[in-house]
Amino acid sequence: MNIAIISGSARPERQSHQVALEVQQRITILGIENWLWDIKETNLPLLDYTFDVHPNPGDTLKQLKVKLDQTDAFVIVSPEHNGSYPGALKNTMDYFYKEYVHKVFAMVTVSNGVLGGINALKNLQHYALKINGIVSPEFVITPQVQNLFKDGVLTDEKYGHRIDVLLKHFLELAEAVKLIQNK
Repeated sequence: MNIAIISGSARPERQSHQVALEVQQRITILGIENWLWDIKETNLPLLDYTFDVHPNPGDTLKQLKVKLDQTDAFVIVSPEHNGSYPGALKNTMDYFYKEYVHKVFAMVTVSNGVLGGINALKNLQHYALKINGIVSPEFVITPQVQNLFKDGVLTDEKYGHRIDVLLKHFLELAEAVKLIQNK
């Protein structure tokens, strides 16, 4: 099993990235192969061609293609921007399509407010379905993310437990889907 954790914000001082790193750490502790797809670090230009029809995809896209082909499932960690997920996240993911088909997606959304990114969550679930992904019914919304970490360390164990529950159910579903696909 190989899991991609997508850190979905390109903004400076992004709070959601701490959550993505926490998710990655917990998956690593479980002994599961994973990689962090950091939208900010990837820094793809505005979409002109998808990978499949790109006349000259370049090394970054070629390397992403290889990683995505080896990925079995995704955890998207995204802030809520103006009632949805960030445009940079959609722009980056839209370079690919078939690499997501029939793969399981879990969502963790983040906000500084009290709703925890619920609107971003709804939109991400719809997006994952549109790209023929399988949406895990478990999700985590993260209200007031600014209060959860101190110096990059999670200080709220109840929140950590919620992530663990999400990962348990997500990984069970991803394993089941992979087993069916390998028959």
